[in-house]
Amino acid sequence: MRELLVREEKARKQIISPLLSNIGLTPGQGHARILYNLLQKDHITQKELADRCHFDAATMSRNIDKLQDMGFLLRENNPDCRRSVLISLTEKGVAEAEEVRKVFQQFEELISSDIPEDEIAVFCKVLMKMCDNLEAY
Repeated sequence: MRELLVREEKARKQIISPLLSNIGLTPGQGHARILYNLLQKDHITQKELADRCHFDAATMSRNIDKLQDMGFLLRENNPDCRRSVLISLTEKGVAEAEEVRKVFQQFEELISSDIPEDEIAVFCKVLMKMCDNLEAY
């Protein structure tokens, strides 16, 4: 099982890295995941975004700084809590996040081609249990 996961990760990186590079993002930085998650839910706290992306606080902070410098994100004071800020996409960020969504959709179509939906559902259920086991450790 471990070997299959390693093999999948290597193949995924080889496919997705050039796709992300083509839209101007550096693969492996997590920028695409951040933009994609903000496209799903915008104006969220940095902690909520870190949780959604499965990043620690320091990693998220560095990534937000970089994406803000690139003009993709804004930090705004959180009216509900003076100690936190809300992260949102700029107009440029929305456009980039849409490109990320297309890349992720293209990848999902590739990875799931010729696999029946019921098998994908079972696979996702098993993978979720594996993640739960690892996170509970």
